[in-house]
Amino acid sequence: MIKSNLKISLRNIHRNRIFSFINIFGLAVGMACSLLIFLFVKNEFSYDRFNKDSANIYRVVKDFVNENGTEIPDATTPPALAVAMQIEIPEVVCATRAFANRDWGQNFLFKYGDKKFNEHKIFFVDSNFFRVFTLHFLKGNQQNAYKENNSIVITESIAKKYFGTENPIGKTLQADQFLDNLKVTGVIKDVPRNSHFHFDFAIPLSKLGGDKDADWDWYEFYTYVRVKPYTNIAAFTKKIQTIYQQNDSAGKNIYYTQPLTSIHLTSNLKSEIEPNSNKLYVYIFSIIAIFIVLIAGINYVNLATAKAAIRAKEIGIRKVTGASRSSLINQFLTESLITCLVASLLAIVIAQLLLPVVNAITQKRLTFINNPVMLVYVAGMALLIGIGAGIFPAIYLSSFKPVLVLKGLKANYGGKLGLRKILVVLQFTISIVLIIGALVIGKQVHFMQSATLGLNKDQVVIVKNEGTLADADKDAFRNSALEINGVKKVATSDGVLGGQNWPINLHVQGKAGQLIDFLSTSDDYVDALGIHLKEGRTFSKNFPTDITINPPANQSNQLIGSVILNETAVQELGIQEPAVGKNIFWDKNYLRVVGIVKDFHFSSFHNKIKPFAFLNIPRRMGNFTIKLSTDNMKVTLAELESAWNKFSPERPFEYFFLDDTYGKLYQSEIHFEQIFTSLVILAILIACLGLFGLATFVAQQRVKEIGIRKVLGSSVFNITKLLSLDFIKLVGISIVIATPVAWYAMNKWLEDYAYRINIRWTTFFMSALLAIAVALITVSFQAIKAAVANPGKSLRTE
Repeated sequence: MIKSNLKISLRNIHRNRIFSFINIFGLAVGMACSLLIFLFVKNEFSYDRFNKDSANIYRVVKDFVNENGTEIPDATTPPALAVAMQIEIPEVVCATRAFANRDWGQNFLFKYGDKKFNEHKIFFVDSNFFRVFTLHFLKGNQQNAYKENNSIVITESIAKKYFGTENPIGKTLQADQFLDNLKVTGVIKDVPRNSHFHFDFAIPLSKLGGDKDADWDWYEFYTYVRVKPYTNIAAFTKKIQTIYQQNDSAGKNIYYTQPLTSIHLTSNLKSEIEPNSNKLYVYIFSIIAIFIVLIAGINYVNLATAKAAIRAKEIGIRKVTGASRSSLINQFLTESLITCLVASLLAIVIAQLLLPVVNAITQKRLTFINNPVMLVYVAGMALLIGIGAGIFPAIYLSSFKPVLVLKGLKANYGGKLGLRKILVVLQFTISIVLIIGALVIGKQVHFMQSATLGLNKDQVVIVKNEGTLADADKDAFRNSALEINGVKKVATSDGVLGGQNWPINLHVQGKAGQLIDFLSTSDDYVDALGIHLKEGRTFSKNFPTDITINPPANQSNQLIGSVILNETAVQELGIQEPAVGKNIFWDKNYLRVVGIVKDFHFSSFHNKIKPFAFLNIPRRMGNFTIKLSTDNMKVTLAELESAWNKFSPERPFEYFFLDDTYGKLYQSEIHFEQIFTSLVILAILIACLGLFGLATFVAQQRVKEIGIRKVLGSSVFNITKLLSLDFIKLVGISIVIATPVAWYAMNKWLEDYAYRINIRWTTFFMSALLAIAVALITVSFQAIKAAVANPGKSLRTE
């Protein structure tokens, strides 16, 4: 019986090659998309799960609470917290700290022999760091890794980079500034890509100096804790808050915990070690994967039921000769399963071919190698689609009454609201919703990339490590750079707009304090970036009081420097106009407001513009900000490198562009748009395949009608219109249904942005035109082919 079903199934697939190809290719593309999305989603949910006991590891974070009650979620905590938790909370198995030198942080020069490199992926960690995180030691071990203060643990890639095939253990890496010489005591495997942090060097926390175990004011540390199983996390979090309030009675900050395995998808706090992903995007991709497979399944059901008239006599004869309904159902399900099996094999090939493109867009290293879950997924998907998409055609086709079909009467397979029409409407409703979504997402991304920021980020180069030069060399390099043709301005700062800045608590006397983002910059920084000065002036060497100094010990109400504020800072601090010349307090001493700049964007469009301040603190400066005006960028950069090498021959010249920094703010949105648009195109392609198959079938069924109409004088245009109109009506119904659904969905998505586009009617109009054009082109191909056919040939059999 099984052998017979297989033979009949293969014969039918071969006999109806066009329909079989449409079904198999459509299902294969749908399955391939689903497979790639599943691989991506599986990877996104796998973050940090490689750690042993990951379910019991948490990161402690806090909300900064200003005196006016506003909150700023932040990922950092003071270093004393971990020690206090370890001592005072019995549920703690191990609490550890890390100080991360983030992307915008300082570079350190490492040397071994004749090899020297600038490095920034550096963690300063507690000796128990590797008791919390499962990072495999290839050489050395975690027990002896930090017995000495000058120890360093490096990754496998760094070991090869500096030592080649040599055994690194016991070797010394020379490092500049306060790191000195570091002895390699351990080599670990590279931190897995599915980790929310990555580093190349792990150095003892003690190298940072100071009594960190008692420091409750330095908010630059990441605190992780491994707790006992079945710990009540709500009660545990209350104990952390109690510890904080015992050590900082005036503090209003709110401490809470994040499960380690949820950080990558749910955390978007200030001072994240690395940019995280977005759980919403993962869910959207998962839904689209289901939609694409659904569209492919609809194609199968539509074409299978459309062939009912062709197979009606076959079914009637088989029933007359004794075939039971169950045997017919088995036959049609076998055909469906074979089709899906072939499609699943082709899907694996398509997915493998597309994998490099997907990896390039997502910046991941997804692979099918050593991934048996993928094979199970493909097999399960083939079985599910084979049965799910095949069950209705099987039941429907097997229900034909042999007496009616053998008399030549047509089987009743749907009227005006037949299943096939409903499925076409559903298919195109999904496609139109996705088209509108792609257009809205594309416009929002373009808006964020091209919107006026309130500063000029183009042709601005950031050269790191200004702080490694002697004071005289800083001025000398600046002067040398200004002599280079194409260099307009050279300024200095301690951070990067669009990247890293710092918090400072400022207040007007008698009013609530406000946590404000700030950068320490030189006097020409505002001009270099084209930030518009609204009132007052920028910093100037002609005013020595512009430089912020450390106040004398135990003194208060001292003028310690000047400050430039943005408009939002003036409003939220409650400074009375005119603001220029007013004093604002930083702790017990004050700064004088010398200038007001117009608001500018220094963070993502997800957030409203916040208060910002510029201070001039020379000891903090770490970067040169160089404004260029040149068409020959390569020559200018080469001259800058030559000037740098005069004053810092040991340290390689490193730079990046400010517009790249701002680009990273929207990296996830750009990747999301690229993937979403690609999936929309594939969904439309699959829908068009189904529509093409139905149009082909309709043209075949009405070939004699078309012949008669042509003989009676109908034109090619009229016949094409006749065959196309029914499908266009269905697309029109889809547009009516899809428009409010898409409007609601995209408005919800845009709510996540403080600055966003308005969804205009033109977006829906363009989507409707595109859907109609795609449907018309798809259907017209077969309609025109049928309309131009020779009527004599089609009527000859009458």
